[in-house]
Amino acid sequence: MATLTPDERVFREHLEAGPFQSGVDRGRWNLVSVNWSHSVIAVSAASRPNAPDEFDFRFELTNYPAVPPTAQPWNSEKNAPLKSDKWASGNGRVSHAFNSGYKGGTCLYLPCDREAFDQGHQNWIHQHPEMIWSPDGDITQYLRIIYDLLNSKDYTGLHSS
Repeated sequence: MATLTPDERVFREHLEAGPFQSGVDRGRWNLVSVNWSHSVIAVSAASRPNAPDEFDFRFELTNYPAVPPTAQPWNSEKNAPLKSDKWASGNGRVSHAFNSGYKGGTCLYLPCDREAFDQGHQNWIHQHPEMIWSPDGDITQYLRIIYDLLNSKDYTGLHSS
């Protein structure tokens, strides 16, 4: 096996640790793949008509965990970004987070996402402190937010439904 970079080593350690494994055991998420510096993780969603039971997200993890990850909905079968009509949809905070038009669908519109936060959203530090990435944490910080959104009353299914 090739020598792991420090960021990949930490990420893989986090995948084996309690918080990530607890989410796996509870059916909240599961690891699909790691091809450094990317990882695909499936996150469970509440049952909605004509919608999948889970969504895959491709995380870009360069310099993890010191630098926040960025994630986009992913089609693992095609190894490509998920088409916008297959993105999660809903009301309120779900419609904001899963906005396929934001940055061309390259990231989620969330305070924990590197790409979204870096686009002039420093006010999120005060508005949403619980959602700001902490380099002392792990990938479950981001996964919990996605899981909560996909299992909230605001989640209604797919954009195409």
